[in-house]
Amino acid sequence: MQSGSEFVLLSNFVTILVSASVGFFLLRVWLRQSNRLITDLPLVFAITTISQACQTVVLALPTAGLLEPTMELFRLRSVIIGGSIIPLVGALLQIWAPRIQKYHNKILASITVYWVSIALLGSTESIIMTLTIPVIVIAGLMMMVTFIITWRTGRLKEIRSDIMIAAIPFAMIGQILRVPLLTTPLFYIPDVLLATSLVITVFAFTNPWSRNNGIERSEHRPEDEIELIV
Repeated sequence: MQSGSEFVLLSNFVTILVSASVGFFLLRVWLRQSNRLITDLPLVFAITTISQACQTVVLALPTAGLLEPTMELFRLRSVIIGGSIIPLVGALLQIWAPRIQKYHNKILASITVYWVSIALLGSTESIIMTLTIPVIVIAGLMMMVTFIITWRTGRLKEIRSDIMIAAIPFAMIGQILRVPLLTTPLFYIPDVLLATSLVITVFAFTNPWSRNNGIERSEHRPEDEIELIV
């Protein structure tokens, strides 16, 4: 169990470092764009990765023995996780459902209310994870389909879609396994998988092969992908 805790702390450290670095890099990229929209992919992924870093800090504190693993701390972490998922849902709505754009805010508000309600009112950690992980899995699957399409068409320049296709399964499998492995000696596996996913994501955003068409020069919008899908 001790070695499992060490794995968790190491993977948490990697996750925090990578998530925060990528998040602030993407935020800087978004701020440097001449035309900025809240649906821009750099901003969406910046919010997602910074939220990921914050929730991992909350996760690591009890493991490091700095705080007691209370239910209130878990609820806080669950709310923060929502901050990494809801922006992705907003981007997916822009890409896949532009014809119902007038309902986007209501859909996002409904998902937000659902997520926060479960996080604050769920009676156990397992119940909270069981009711929120499906949202994560569905968003992950939709993002994977989106990246498969943009990889085949070559239209998305902010990120290497082919590398993201490899990164998403690690994050999804980690979330799916979190509940069944929570009370087992393999409890650290989800955190290792998440850290692996984030390391791969770094290469997707900063790899040298897309430098010439990279994120710093692109003013691509999520709306540009609509015609590829719809």
